[in-house]
Amino acid sequence: MKSKSLDHFFYPKSIAVVGASEDPGKAGYQIVRNLLDLQFSGPVYPVNPKLDELCGIKCFPDLAAIPEAVEQMVVSVPAFAVPQVFEQAAKRGDVKAAVIIASGFSETKEPERVELEKKVLAIAQKAGIRVIGPNCIGVMNTKNHLDTTFAAGIRQVPGGMSIISQSGALGASIMMFATNQAVPIGFAKWAHVGNQADVDVLEVMEYYRDDPDTKAIAMYMEGINNARQFLEVAQSICQEKPVIILKVGRSEVGQGAAASHTGSLAGSDSIYQAAFKQAGILRVDTVEELLDAAKAISMQPLPQGNRIVVLTEAGGPGIIAMDELGLSPEITLAKLSPKTKENLKEILPPMAIVDHTEGYVDMSAAADEKQHAEALRCVLDDPEVDGVVHLSVPPTFLQPKKMGELTAEVVSAFNKPVTVCYLAGDWVQAAREVLEERGIPTFDMPERAARAMVNLVRRANLVQKVKKQKSTLSVTKANISESVSNIIQTAQTNQRAVTEPEARSILHGFGVPFVPAELAHNQNEAVDIAKKLGYPVVLKVVSPQIIHKSDVGGVKVNLDSEQKVRSAFSKIVANAKVNMPQAEIQGLLVSKQADAGTELIIGGMRDLQFGPVVMVGFGGIFVEVLKDVSFRVAPISEKEAQAMLRELKLYPLLTGARGQEKVDMDALAAMIAKVGQALAGIPHIKEIDLNPVRAYSKGAVALDARIII
Repeated sequence: MKSKSLDHFFYPKSIAVVGASEDPGKAGYQIVRNLLDLQFSGPVYPVNPKLDELCGIKCFPDLAAIPEAVEQMVVSVPAFAVPQVFEQAAKRGDVKAAVIIASGFSETKEPERVELEKKVLAIAQKAGIRVIGPNCIGVMNTKNHLDTTFAAGIRQVPGGMSIISQSGALGASIMMFATNQAVPIGFAKWAHVGNQADVDVLEVMEYYRDDPDTKAIAMYMEGINNARQFLEVAQSICQEKPVIILKVGRSEVGQGAAASHTGSLAGSDSIYQAAFKQAGILRVDTVEELLDAAKAISMQPLPQGNRIVVLTEAGGPGIIAMDELGLSPEITLAKLSPKTKENLKEILPPMAIVDHTEGYVDMSAAADEKQHAEALRCVLDDPEVDGVVHLSVPPTFLQPKKMGELTAEVVSAFNKPVTVCYLAGDWVQAAREVLEERGIPTFDMPERAARAMVNLVRRANLVQKVKKQKSTLSVTKANISESVSNIIQTAQTNQRAVTEPEARSILHGFGVPFVPAELAHNQNEAVDIAKKLGYPVVLKVVSPQIIHKSDVGGVKVNLDSEQKVRSAFSKIVANAKVNMPQAEIQGLLVSKQADAGTELIIGGMRDLQFGPVVMVGFGGIFVEVLKDVSFRVAPISEKEAQAMLRELKLYPLLTGARGQEKVDMDALAAMIAKVGQALAGIPHIKEIDLNPVRAYSKGAVALDARIII
């Protein structure tokens, strides 16, 4: 397995630091200092021709002068000196991994610098040396006290979370923040891969998947160029381990900043959001939430359901937690059984609030350590409860450490998640340490404990979804008919748009249903077709040059007689000639006027990063004003298409809310999936637009179709 070679980065037996420095302000100094201060498990060889000794250990003039084996080298010299270092490493023959700290390569976009990176990589590949970087700060591993970064002050606290960051500075800052909490958040491994000349984000993810010390994968992402491959890798990983991502660039200005920073395409946030759902990735909004989610998921069992209780000793923190849960659609506040409520009333002081609000128990400030623990036991023992957010502001007459010990004993007796917030500071430090040592996550504030529980539920839901679904992301070129092939070839040759009859022909091959229609070349043909289809009918101009037919007066509806059909035919042709005189009018499409129904839009496009993407939304003003749409990376299953429909804000209208007719969800889902198949199966298609689509209690049909080749 290719990713297995990353052992040379994370478990090197020895490290040479090329470009070591005695100047504390230089990266070459801090890297050596970190390795020595953390007591890295193997020998460290500083390399600098001007120094005999550094930080109390022998310094070597070059790689060739090191008599012992060198498995990994960390290169911190100016960019144009890097090829010479690699040539020395190639001559040695024992260097297996290189971390290039130096910048000034392809990230500059300067041709000379791009070629320099290629030159370095060519030397490395010929010598069998794997490369992380350039323009990176390397890797960390708490198991062997490895730290190739030049970030000062990162404590190595072992834990089950492993990090990948697309920003070296922020990635290091995240770890400083994590390990300098009141109770440090531990980690297993950390990586920043810089320009990804060789080792990329996907390979590190696969390595973490196979790493027994990694229980959860957390990532800071700005954008990614091989997005579809990333999605496929993440989907496979999420079946085994959680992938939690803080993806920035939600706004247009944020996307611009992200693109300028990494050179990666930030892309449409809506499509990223959809892709994350498909893969089973847990997306979070802040650095705190990234760390809290990874911490909780790596320490606690996943809930079997979404029924959560807030068990609090103080009203304020309890209300904050209830707000956080109440605003999360994934959560249902648990309904305690009558027996549980009675038991709580017996356990707790008389002023405790047990049955005022579903999912909420206020033990009152009079509850002692034992009552805290026994109330928690009582709630966890209720089969209607899937998880507990446990909060307390211990009064001075309580012993927080004792409370933590009793709480830990109770939690360990159940296979249900518990997130804890004890307030605050040094007063509860000992209690939090006891809980953390027993694998129970604690948090500084009640909203963080509640949000961590929400993410435990979200992860549990994603696990069920990913395990049930079969991956549909692989794209297979469709076997298209000769007529469809001719349509595409003609449009490409003449550099023109596909007409509506041609678009219908293409999509008919994938089983997309349309309202009946035929092409008429003159008034008499239009009348004959109208009689055949049955009045009323709709007439639409057909021209490769006219994309938006209504804009040129090219559509007439509700034509219920021969006279109206003839009149409309003349007006449409006249309008087209006036508004677009250069247009080639191939005729008019006569279609049966569809019955009234629920109007939607189904379409898709070829995204620069993810490739074929399918979309569904409510039609008319809803798609423009409310932007009520849902996306998925195509192809997708009909089951996934159903999930897209459920995401729409106006979804209740499809199920019969407010007196609306309940529509055929299966028919809509089938149409969405078929549009996805067309996009994925015919790589020439750039866009598909079925607008509108009418959905009924039985069936759904497209009224119009547009395809851009």
